[in-house]
Amino acid sequence: MQGHSLISQAFEDIRLGDISTTAWRTITEDYVRDFADLTWDRHPLHLNPSYAQQTRFGGQIAHGALMLSTLLGLVDLHPGYLQCFYGLDQVRFHAPTYFGDRVHAVSEVVDIRPRSDAGTAVVTCKGSLINQDDTLVFSGLFSFLVAGHAQAIEIEEVVR
Repeated sequence: MQGHSLISQAFEDIRLGDISTTAWRTITEDYVRDFADLTWDRHPLHLNPSYAQQTRFGGQIAHGALMLSTLLGLVDLHPGYLQCFYGLDQVRFHAPTYFGDRVHAVSEVVDIRPRSDAGTAVVTCKGSLINQDDTLVFSGLFSFLVAGHAQAIEIEEVVR
């Protein structure tokens, strides 16, 4: 269901098997360089074309951690319901992401565990980042602490 976020409602309204697909993002050299500057991860595979050309990848690729962050950035996690990022499991980097590639995220709710406080639940989604060739780039299980109706925070505008 394009345009509808899995974590855009109270946990009581989220259902196992719900699926969400995001918009596309193009991975540019500037995007990768900004991430390298922010994190200080300056491996030449990401920043040095002549080095990267000699590797198994044959050219510069984006950081794996950037692809993980890109997936989280693409998914609309509404702050009225999302209380915090809770965990990450079964992380796999399936294919490299080259400069100029386009990616989008697909998420599926695979578990909902109400907590003893009765006001929140841990919602786990299988997140996949897929490129323009329909190649799976990255996947993992993302868990979020999600408010129920009683603990939701009213917010008028979500900045994207």
